[in-house]
Amino acid sequence: MGTKHPRSFHLRLWWPGRNPMPVARRSWAQAYGTRHSRRAAGHEEIGRHLMTRRLLATLAAVATTVLVAAGGAHAGVVATDATPTGPLAAEMADALEQQPGGVQLSDNAMAWDDGEVIVVWPSPGEDASPVGLGDGVRADAVEALGVTELADLGGTVQPRGSTSTCPSGYYCFYTSTNFDGARYQFTSTCSAFPSSYGFDNDATSWVNKHASRNYHAYDTLGGTRLWTMTPGTSDNYVGSSADNRMSYWTCTS
Repeated sequence: MGTKHPRSFHLRLWWPGRNPMPVARRSWAQAYGTRHSRRAAGHEEIGRHLMTRRLLATLAAVATTVLVAAGGAHAGVVATDATPTGPLAAEMADALEQQPGGVQLSDNAMAWDDGEVIVVWPSPGEDASPVGLGDGVRADAVEALGVTELADLGGTVQPRGSTSTCPSGYYCFYTSTNFDGARYQFTSTCSAFPSSYGFDNDATSWVNKHASRNYHAYDTLGGTRLWTMTPGTSDNYVGSSADNRMSYWTCTS
């Protein structure tokens, strides 16, 4: 018997009035091989797609871990607007109504804007706000906002009611003379309304420890300038004509 050859098929085109004419000729083996190659290529493409998805998922997980470890996910670590606790909870709750988004740092202090703005109240029965952040420091919140150096100030020997209570790099407003009362301290804020933080028409003394900015206090936006705070200066009393009148401030370099 002769050798059998793979069966073949013809693809024919037909026009009316003409005989069919073969235009292509392929063996079943060739047809099967082509289908098999295409199927294998498809499986390979799916495999590459799955590997890519797994790689992207792994990279995303690593990036999230690095972000949290670096302290870049404050919202996931510290709850803003949480109900304040401690002996000054009522004062802090009032401040949150004025400016939502605050984080309690201690029994005496709250922060806004990732620690750029900090308010420190005197403990009950005291005239001056404490050095640093005061008592009952919330370590998790302080570490998450990166203001641990302020908490450490509480352990140093510094007199209350003095310019030393305003940390380096900040400028501070006080609600009483001689740097007593509540302390409102800011770092990068250039312009603001005291009403946003609960001390509208309630600034009596100030300290400017910012390295290069001048701050100008006004009785209202576009109104009369009350005083100017140049770098490295302070005033234990703004005077009767300016006392408890500041409703806006701005800065110049």
